[in-house]
Formats: sequence, structure tokens, C-alpha cells
Amino acid sequence: MTCKKNLGLLFIAFSLLVSCNSEKKPTTPDAQPNQKEQHEETPKEIKAPEKIITITEAKEVYDNYTQKRANLIEATEEPLEDGSKFIASRFGDYDIETVKNYIAYVEQEAKEAGVKVETLRFYFSTYPDKKEFPDRKKVKHPRQNSFFILPTMKVDTMNLGFYIKDSGDGKKEAALIRDYPGVLDSKMGATKKANKSYASFGLSSNASSTLFYGDQSLIMNEGQMYPPPPKESDFN
Repeated sequence: MTCKKNLGLLFIAFSLLVSCNSEKKPTTPDAQPNQKEQHEETPKEIKAPEKIITITEAKEVYDNYTQKRANLIEATEEPLEDGSKFIASRFGDYDIETVKNYIAYVEQEAKEAGVKVETLRFYFSTYPDKKEFPDRKKVKHPRQNSFFILPTMKVDTMNLGFYIKDSGDGKKEAALIRDYPGVLDSKMGATKKANKSYASFGLSSNASSTLFYGDQSLIMNEGQMYPPPPKESDFN
């Protein structure tokens, strides 16, 4: 009888011990899961844009430009001042941070003006055959072909290049490049005229060489063009 009683007491004690150990222990600050880890999400994978082309396609169109454009440019241009052959530029580049900052700046200015940037338009261009621009900025490589970038906004059903204009009360507004004084001559007219699809950047001779007070251009140029100076292309 005493043995059974002892076994009963032992069973009760064992049950209490298991019960106590199975109780949820209070958590400490160190034991709390990292809040940052809880809310961190796996970065979304970026898929390849549809506009990406194959390397073989790039090589083909590069060679086509060499044969049908670059060679023609070099054949029609006179030699340089030192007598050397004029070499057509084949590419230009910006460091990636410059491009990021440019896009961020354009979007910032457009937002303040209450418009949305629709596209970035690349215009082919050629530096003038002179040593400096009207604003005294040096022309690094006269006659060199280049390009500049212009943001566009939606106007009716068209995308048109714009700049930022000071409305006079401290607010900004978007104005069309084609309406800027001197950009389009009287024959082409402004945006409200019939020929809306006309795109030209030839400033008339009486146009101001600098922006009017308070106007802000969003056009980016001054990329490093090659050649000159001589530099091997990725495709030849």
C-alpha cells in the first residue's frame, strides 16, 4: 500500500514537472524577431525590356551606318585644320550616375510643373564649324556629329518636347520647345498651327543665344563622343 502511494506521489510530481516545462517562456527583447527582417521583401526580379535587341542585330545595324552614313559624312567633310582626315563619330556615352540624376531631375521639374514625362527623345546633331558658341562655351570638336536628349510630354495625341518656364508667381509651368522664340520660323508656326508634326531645332539668326530669365532647359548634351579622340568601337 505504501509502495502504491509513493508511486502515485511520484506520478503527480512528474506531471507537474512536465507541465511547468511546457509552459510558454516569456520572450526577451533579444529573442524578438528582427522587425526589419519581418518586413523585408525579396527584391522583384526585373525582366528584360522588350526593346532589347540581339548582339548580331546590333552589329548589322552598326555596319549599315558605317557604310551608308559614316563613310558618306567622311567623304563630304573637308580635312581638319592639321590636314588629317575628318572622322565621323560613332558613339557617345554618359556615366550611369549622370543618366540617373538626369532622369530624376527631369521628373522632379515636370512634377512641379504639373506634367508627366512621356519619353526621352534623342536628336542627332552636329557641332558648328567654329571655336565657341555664342555664350563663349568652347566647341570641343567642330563639325563633330553628336546627339542631345529632350524629354517630351503629351499634348493631345502627340508627344512634344518641353522646357520649364517660370510663370512669374514662383510657380513652374511646362512650355513647348517649338513655341520658344526663334525655334520655329514664321512659315512653320507654333503648336496651334496645322503642321504639328514638324520637328526642328534650327534657331533663327535673331534668336537669343541664352534662355530667357526664369526659363530652364531640360536638354542634355555634352556627352563624351568618339571619335575624336580616337577610341576603338565595340563592333569593329
